[in-house]
Amino acid sequence: MAESSLSGSQWHIERLSSSHDRRSFASGQTLLDDFIRQRAGQYDRRDLGRTYVLVSGDESRVWGYYTLASGAMGFDTIPDEWSKRLPQHFIPAVHLGRLAVDQAIQGRGFGGDLLFDGLQTAGRISEQIGVFAVDVFAINEDAKSFYLRFGFLQLVDNPCHLFLPVKLVRQLL
Repeated sequence: MAESSLSGSQWHIERLSSSHDRRSFASGQTLLDDFIRQRAGQYDRRDLGRTYVLVSGDESRVWGYYTLASGAMGFDTIPDEWSKRLPQHFIPAVHLGRLAVDQAIQGRGFGGDLLFDGLQTAGRISEQIGVFAVDVFAINEDAKSFYLRFGFLQLVDNPCHLFLPVKLVRQLL
């Protein structure tokens, strides 16, 4: 992985709270913008997902975010080379529900920083409970290319449904 944009800087990632300013977040994807502005807090309160945000210094403005939730992948969605030794039922996963960076700072490596932070969290979770992979539905081809660059693999049910086995996550960490 490339050197982190967060190293030695004022930028950091923390869990979303009610004190974070999400109103001006603009990634260029309405679905992602609406989620952080209107739904992320509800997901947290209802234990549906945990959102982590990129902030600068002591500011409360959200510049990027990702959301994790528990999930499962159908056995029949996993490519043969990965499913050979798996039981033929739903396979446990950490689901990366969303990941976005504000347009004002896109192209500076923060998307990779957010992803890496999420993978670290998934790695820690996998030490506590059984998790086979991290899965994500890429919102478009650009997002799909982003995840593929980090080693994600395509599942067989949908060209935008990708996964990264925890075995590979551990190698990255």
